[in-house]
Amino acid sequence: MKLKDFRKKMGKGIFSTAEAQLVAFPENPAIVNLQLHQWKKNNDIIALKRGLFMFSDYSASGHEAEIARSLYCPCYFSLQQALSFYGIIPEATFTHTLVTTKATRHFKTPVGNFSYRKIKREAFTGFDAKTLMAEKEKALVDYFYFYGKDFKTSDSFWEESRLEAGATKVNFKKVFRYAKLFNSKKLETLLHNFSLYAKSHQTYQ
Repeated sequence: MKLKDFRKKMGKGIFSTAEAQLVAFPENPAIVNLQLHQWKKNNDIIALKRGLFMFSDYSASGHEAEIARSLYCPCYFSLQQALSFYGIIPEATFTHTLVTTKATRHFKTPVGNFSYRKIKREAFTGFDAKTLMAEKEKALVDYFYFYGKDFKTSDSFWEESRLEAGATKVNFKKVFRYAKLFNSKKLETLLHNFSLYAKSHQTYQ
């Protein structure tokens, strides 16, 4: 089968081996791996992971949510990526950071690295279903949940963390509502301390 015919039949940019077999080679399943291997060798398609492919000219930009969901689902973007997206932390991120209800996993792909951290099901909320981007308040809570063990409740630490600079962008009432989903007094105490620091520096709204 010619690539253009296969692509027309597939009708999407990312597909699995099973989908390729079902759509294009239903009567000859033995040939699917050979054909996919040849297209990959010719750089017509790229492998995102074992059994998952993307057409090489299918731009990753603008399709990050589709790629992330195809690699590992359910998931949503949070932590450093979301905090950087909202300007709550100044640093740019070079790895897609997500949370999932499944086991922690990391994927290195030709279109970027995707890091998934496991979160409890009760706390798997607070994100846009289409873009998979967490709300800024949820991203902040997730960040404190995963990295809070290294935080210190002191003005000097908050100043060095550079989180305080983005506190004006956060609704702390919503932050505390999301924090309760984790059922962690330590997490709530840490966030409360951070909110007091932010308020004392006239950045809390």
